[in-house]
Amino acid sequence: MIRAAYRCLAIAALALLAGCATSELVRQEANPEYVGKPLKSMMVVAVTADEIVRRTFEDRVVAMLGQRGIKGIPGYSAVGKRGKVQEAELREAIAKSGAEGVMITRVIRLDRSSTTVPGSTIAVSSGFYGYYGGVWETVSVPAQTVTGPTWTVSETRLFDAKNGALAWTGLVDTKQNDKLDAAMTQYIDVIFDAMVGDKVL
Repeated sequence: MIRAAYRCLAIAALALLAGCATSELVRQEANPEYVGKPLKSMMVVAVTADEIVRRTFEDRVVAMLGQRGIKGIPGYSAVGKRGKVQEAELREAIAKSGAEGVMITRVIRLDRSSTTVPGSTIAVSSGFYGYYGGVWETVSVPAQTVTGPTWTVSETRLFDAKNGALAWTGLVDTKQNDKLDAAMTQYIDVIFDAMVGDKVL
């Protein structure tokens, strides 16, 4: 019974932690000089050591840009190099591509969420015949700290490729999700909706 009580408390705490969307935009800001003046071509760069994630992300963003009539260029195809790329190499690739803008997405930090379930007193009984007497038999359960999922804080910035001016920035909290494909789709949708809403796309 005591073990079951602990389990119930843990499940309740995890339910509270898991009750949020996978990705949530927490901050966004558009440069007024670029509002209503979307760039016609854009290189998309995902800063990650995972080549599969990088290529998938860049390709999906490029596809969505194409739906809005914007020429998208995946960074991996322009740079032609795996892993870490020096800024000078990236600048050279941007210049050769002729892109008017550059969208860069990178992870800033990882946060692990947790919550504390307050202690309580739980009545213990067993079977029908112990029901009445069991009301008077209790056990104290101490406060429990339950560690929840990891949240990734990432930032997407849109730059003018010609002068390096920042056109738009957005900060996103993303809950770690085993369903990477669905999580990535939702993340990109969140970013696009915000940029479209701010009229920079």
